[in-house]
Amino acid sequence: MSKQLWNYLRSKVQVVNSGGEIIKGLVTDFVDEMDNDEQDEITILIDGSSPNGPTEISLYESDIASIQVIT
Repeated sequence: MSKQLWNYLRSKVQVVNSGGEIIKGLVTDFVDEMDNDEQDEITILIDGSSPNGPTEISLYESDIASIQVIT
């Protein structure tokens, strides 16, 4: 079932990935399944990322257990 990830572009979200990790941040990019190995993908600018950690993360739709817009 499609999560319609394009609807989250430029929104602040909370994502739970398939490993149970919670990621909060701004969705800065969306890549449609037609352009990307038959899965939709979003890129999230991570809130409060540590100086030694990544500042953004890309997730395929199959890696996302749940996603919701936060304020």
